[in-house]
Amino acid sequence: MLKKQFWKQTGIFVIILLLIIAAREYSAYQLIAHGIVSYQVHMLLGIGANIILSVVSFLFIKKHGLLSIAGIQGTKLTKWSLLLFPFYLVLLNISTIDALPQHIGVLNILILIVYSISIGVAEELSIRGFLQSYFIKNFGTSKKAIVQSIFAAALFFGLIHLLNFDKGIYGELSQVFFALFIGLLFGVLLVITKRIYPLIILHAIIDFFGKLDATGLPIKEKVGTPMVLENAIFISVLALPCLAYALVLLKRNELKQQAV
Repeated sequence: MLKKQFWKQTGIFVIILLLIIAAREYSAYQLIAHGIVSYQVHMLLGIGANIILSVVSFLFIKKHGLLSIAGIQGTKLTKWSLLLFPFYLVLLNISTIDALPQHIGVLNILILIVYSISIGVAEELSIRGFLQSYFIKNFGTSKKAIVQSIFAAALFFGLIHLLNFDKGIYGELSQVFFALFIGLLFGVLLVITKRIYPLIILHAIIDFFGKLDATGLPIKEKVGTPMVLENAIFISVLALPCLAYALVLLKRNELKQQAV
């Protein structure tokens, strides 16, 4: 009965998450089809979808008694120095910025900040906060079970990036691997540090600099130029340090004690 309930609740959450993403993408396509290409309008659409996903995720976390496992309450931040490594991704995004758009505008920057924060909150609460924590609660708190839970949540995080399908097959696969490696790292960090708020902030900073060079530009299309194989491999390789760091943390830390 408990196992059936677990899969039922997981299925309901995943369906809701996919519906929110699908509604966001459909709305964006419809806006473009009707000639509405305003950067601000499209960003506000994304912010709205992220807020809805954040609320749904928090309600699921609270309903299933995951506030402590999810790192929302009841624990103190431990081993904060481990959170310095993900800034590698921030520096990586900064290094890829060629030039900022002319007349970028203060309002557009503010909207990007809010959008980035909404992404951090929505994705961390949904993937790490609920899914990973719910898996841990039901799979068990042995090190093997926790590793399986982290991997399952990270794999789902990687696969949902296929929904955009805006960079061709190679580009999509590179996004899956990139998100998978980052998901593994963030999942391990949540279990060890016991706090989700730093991950939300890190996630927001990474996205902010990753999207800074497109700030204020009209959203004229949802499907870009397909990525070539060489670039896809390069992007995947850039995320390998995240995977390596996650594996090192898994080896050096007793996750059973950290998760209890």
